Amino acid sequence: MLFDTAIIIGTGLIGTSLALAFKETKEISNIIGYDIDNDNLKVALNLGVIDEPAKISDISKADLIIFATPVESINIILRDTIDLIKEDTVVTDVGSTKLKIMRLFDSFKNKKINFIGGHPLAGSERSGPLNAKSDLFKGKKYILIKSANCDQMYFNKFERLITKIEAIPIIIDAKTHDEILSVTSHLPQVISYYLVKTLMDLKEDNENYLKLVGTGFKDTTRLSKSDPLMWIDIFKQNKNNILTAIENFEKELKVFKKNLIEDKYNEIKDDLIKISNFGF
Repeated sequence: MLFDTAIIIGTGLIGTSLALAFKETKEISNIIGYDIDNDNLKVALNLGVIDEPAKISDISKADLIIFATPVESINIILRDTIDLIKEDTVVTDVGSTKLKIMRLFDSFKNKKINFIGGHPLAGSERSGPLNAKSDLFKGKKYILIKSANCDQMYFNKFERLITKIEAIPIIIDAKTHDEILSVTSHLPQVISYYLVKTLMDLKEDNENYLKLVGTGFKDTTRLSKSDPLMWIDIFKQNKNNILTAIENFEKELKVFKKNLIEDKYNEIKDDLIKISNFGF
């Protein structure tokens, strides 16, 4: 048994899926849950995902604390609970930005907290505990970042738990994480939202735009159904990297636009062949 009591703070899609996956490992004796949204918490309870509801002060009982909330709200919760966290507790999060949260925990000089920045590269445009799946993380990469105050023994312990849910731990630094994710995750989200915004604007003058939406547009804009409140926090925390990613994307669009204006279809074709053959 790796942990006695885990508290999941935030019983949405990721928090509930983690609880389901952890239960299957049988490596945690007791999983409790806290959420300001009572409906989410009730669903998680009814599904048997968490063993009992918790108050935020129950952080003091846990030897594993998982923040599965929007990234900006972690600061608010910590302000009221930091003194309740035991020194032998592992604390982690699941946020899509890492540099600011790592700096926050590294700043706690007078309290040793075994914080591990976490980011599972798994999810869905659907939110809420009803969409949770125990196998959401199987075969998926799971970013782990060790804070300055985290003991290696506790880092290794949590890494073992992640391998138990059949995720693939990837250990990198926070700065690199945020730079890369701005391109591979945050930019696609921006594009998805604003493709839909373009459609919304055009359909104001011609309703036929909506009638002619096909599967290609729907597939490309699937991410636009994602939780806006979660993404606003991400855009705030990774603003500069996202702006750089947008600038790089705009540069590529300008090249395509120029070639199209000048009827340079061979150049466009060469680009498309390279793109279609690129593997990832």
